[in-house]
Amino acid sequence: MVERDGGRGARIVGRRTVLKAGSVVAGGVVLGASPLTKAVAGCVSYADGVVPVSDPNIRYLGRWQQAAGYVEGYYQSGLELRFTGTSTAVVLENSCRILYRVDGGAVQRNITASGTVVIAAGLGAGPHSLQFYSEYQQSFPKLKYLQIDPGARTQPVARRPVMEVIGDSISVGYIGPGLVNSLGSSFSYKAPELLGFAHNTVAFGGIATAAGSGAPDASGMVSRYTKLSEYVPGEVNVPGWDTAQYVPDCIVINLGTNDPSTGPKAINFQPAYLTFLENLRAYYPEATIFAMSPLNTAHRTEIADCVTTRNTTGDANVLFIDTTGWINPTTETTDGTHPTIPAHDKVAQNLATTIRGHLPLRPGSQLNNR
Repeated sequence: MVERDGGRGARIVGRRTVLKAGSVVAGGVVLGASPLTKAVAGCVSYADGVVPVSDPNIRYLGRWQQAAGYVEGYYQSGLELRFTGTSTAVVLENSCRILYRVDGGAVQRNITASGTVVIAAGLGAGPHSLQFYSEYQQSFPKLKYLQIDPGARTQPVARRPVMEVIGDSISVGYIGPGLVNSLGSSFSYKAPELLGFAHNTVAFGGIATAAGSGAPDASGMVSRYTKLSEYVPGEVNVPGWDTAQYVPDCIVINLGTNDPSTGPKAINFQPAYLTFLENLRAYYPEATIFAMSPLNTAHRTEIADCVTTRNTTGDANVLFIDTTGWINPTTETTDGTHPTIPAHDKVAQNLATTIRGHLPLRPGSQLNNR
């Protein structure tokens, strides 16, 4: 059943849509010849245990780019790998912040990772699953290769729907000064995990939707989205990002908190948000787009109206998610804006429940086990 938003006509999530597995799994990495020693039914074994970044069983999530001797991740990008053996490690070109977990266990973070980082040891024979992410904005992990036991194998990763979350500091996982500011704290990581989806996040603290608002990056997500990287002080000539390199099945937008609701710039928000919806549809013709109202209710009406406009032009696969009442900004934020970690848990549960309630379960789908 399609609900209506106060008679305004916006399509609140209420229709059922099948999500397909992501059609592009390399995240923009140009894969070269893999120095494998043996390949059997999709499995690849390595005599020395060195898994190159070109291994065909690595599933890259988000924005990754090949460089000389490594691949570099941007925003909150990640990868998944299935492997046999009793241990695994990552070998990094730089010092960066990383997030990881093995076999669906507890999420671990290392904010000073460099060189060889042992991810797990003393495991059973496997197979095992590895999940690895850029842990925060401006982390830029440079991955040289992964290490598994000599003679162990990588295996194909099971296909899952892919979610991309687009947002600002809330989606990045900023909680507050001296607190656990991390992607792993954010609903943008937790909600797709609850759904059993693969995922990545494209978010940066302070960014607005419309150009001319937000800080330190005032370009607005409407234009920043097609740049490879998040903002870096002193940046010049930021490379563009080819959206065809990575195609999510569904997109969740959490923008508007940094767009002024009053003053001369307030009128810039709605046309910029509508343009962003139009652009996303052009980039991803088959994706389901969920437009969340900000948790502080800013621009709720304008976002609903933008969704209505898209629906009336024939795009029924854009849906409005009203977050009103999900958290209390007075008691469940650290500063009136940024949710506490328990509040992020609530948002993740609400978002996952909302999305799950409007997607059919397919035979064999990961969703059937949730």
